[in-house]
Amino acid sequence: MRFFGKENPIGQHFGVDKRKYAGMFEIVGVAADMRYVTYKMKDPPRPMFFVAEAQVPHFDTPEEQTGESASHYLRNLVIWAPGNPPNLETQVRRIMEDINPNLVLYTVDPYQHLLDASFAQQNMIATLTLLFGGLALVLAAIGLYGVTAYTVEQRTNEIGVRMALGADRGTVIAMVLRGAFWQVGIGLLLGIPAALGAGKLIADQLYGVNPWDPVMLAGATVGLALATLVAALIPAQRAARLDPVQALRAE
Repeated sequence: MRFFGKENPIGQHFGVDKRKYAGMFEIVGVAADMRYVTYKMKDPPRPMFFVAEAQVPHFDTPEEQTGESASHYLRNLVIWAPGNPPNLETQVRRIMEDINPNLVLYTVDPYQHLLDASFAQQNMIATLTLLFGGLALVLAAIGLYGVTAYTVEQRTNEIGVRMALGADRGTVIAMVLRGAFWQVGIGLLLGIPAALGAGKLIADQLYGVNPWDPVMLAGATVGLALATLVAALIPAQRAARLDPVQALRAE
């Protein structure tokens, strides 16, 4: 559709570099979009075409013909082997040796290994981001616990008065948790826009990362809420166990 509009591309002709080569190749099939030989993963896939290894186009200049000849050197072979049959590497080496004993086969690597190697830098950045995010969550929980515990200590008299007037333990726990979640809510109002901005920057560095991912944002919010509940529940239970008489005597 990009090059031929609504016309059927099968049977159409195209060429490379110069107008005089415009009819050199005939399209016999169309494959789905894929990313092939792309050094910057954030860039869109480039137009690609494939020709048979035995097909040798002829160009007018020696430079062009030299480049065409160099393209026929086999650097990689992709082997489709469903089920991961045993001794695959041995079989491949034996077949290549039968074809030509002078062929040099350096290594046979699983495709997953090649993908991991290609995305090694991106995987490292993602792992570091996950570790720093987890560390930030732990530090936030520790800080929230300290603030909540200090707040409970400062409001001991108030809690004693409330309990003396009939407030039960559940009411006290809810009051303490409400204060903790109020602080976290303010942090979320500031943090979510910042996360969207950071996601935009990360999307420019990592392949396949969407700067606006509602599932991830919801998961992060739920994780922060759980950390808040755990961090604030201990001071809240401690406040609920206060003796009203001792709380009223506390200075």
